[in-house]
Amino acid sequence: MSTETPHRIVRRVLAEGDFVVNHSIVVGASGPAAVRFDLWRNSEGGTVEHWSDEEAWVPAPVNGHSQIDGGTAVDHSADPEETRRIATETVQNILVEGRTAALGDYLAGEDYVQHNPRFADGVSGLVAALTALAEQGVTMSYDGIRQVVVEGDFAYLRSEGSFAGTPFVFHDLFRVAGGKCVEHWDVMVPRS
Repeated sequence: MSTETPHRIVRRVLAEGDFVVNHSIVVGASGPAAVRFDLWRNSEGGTVEHWSDEEAWVPAPVNGHSQIDGGTAVDHSADPEETRRIATETVQNILVEGRTAALGDYLAGEDYVQHNPRFADGVSGLVAALTALAEQGVTMSYDGIRQVVVEGDFAYLRSEGSFAGTPFVFHDLFRVAGGKCVEHWDVMVPRS
């Protein structure tokens, strides 16, 4: 019997101002166990606030991508303010205000790569998943964005809202290129 302590493998790190975000995989004795986001706010040489959540690892995602694979290198030639604008408008318009008709304005069409294990790639995959949830009476709504951290072509947003009537925390990470969100990772968990 293994007594190995779970450990984390950090895949992505973003830093902006006082904030640092880690996107990591939690590995246990039998392999991947969870995917995690950590957000730290640092001041005067130390951490003054920390938020973290993890979601169980899904071994057979609908889209064929793991919850952690995909691009890791930050493109520092990308305009971070443009990345911030696109990612923030995506979450605000689609997830906070519910304007799903605007999906094509913000997402890279059928080239949109989805790492949420429940949703297929592309705008059509997202629409199908949201439609299926709605048909089951399950709603997902964001009340508002709480933090945004941007570095190069990556934008992390921490939001609060509800899923199926339960208060939730949403961690969304987007990679932006060509004026659209081209890749998405997330962790969504009940709010304690």
